[in-house]
Amino acid sequence: MSQSRYLEGTLAIITLIASVFLFYYAPDLVRGWAFTIPGTTDVALEPVFFPRLASSLTFIASLNLLITIPLRSDNVPASETNLESYKKVGLGLGLILLYLFSIFFIGFITSTIIFIFTMSFVSGYKNWKVILIAAIFVSLILRIIFRYGLHVNLPVGILI
Repeated sequence: MSQSRYLEGTLAIITLIASVFLFYYAPDLVRGWAFTIPGTTDVALEPVFFPRLASSLTFIASLNLLITIPLRSDNVPASETNLESYKKVGLGLGLILLYLFSIFFIGFITSTIIFIFTMSFVSGYKNWKVILIAAIFVSLILRIIFRYGLHVNLPVGILI
């Protein structure tokens, strides 16, 4: 098996496993009330609906990738990517995992502000004042939308 196929297969297996875990643990990650989407349905949607939908679609895409690996003859760009790019992706994934865990300990708003600020700075944006204002604005707007618009409680930690 070529290096390109090995990388492609590894990515497919990792995302397949991650989608199964997300589907299984989604009820623990998303807490809140059922909500309705005005004008679209009379049936209340549970907060777990969208994470489970996303994990199901990810599972299908990963399975499709695994099945079609032998059918392709071209190399995937991952086999031609340099080590520095992989380090950036790894750092981004690590920060995402840290963000997901920190939500439960220090709360959604504080974790989101720190995450947006850090990811923006790591991505190359250097104007920390604009990044901080945007991070605060985005986290507060998301909190308002989920709490009052969708009636979904987001995790509250020691710092909110």
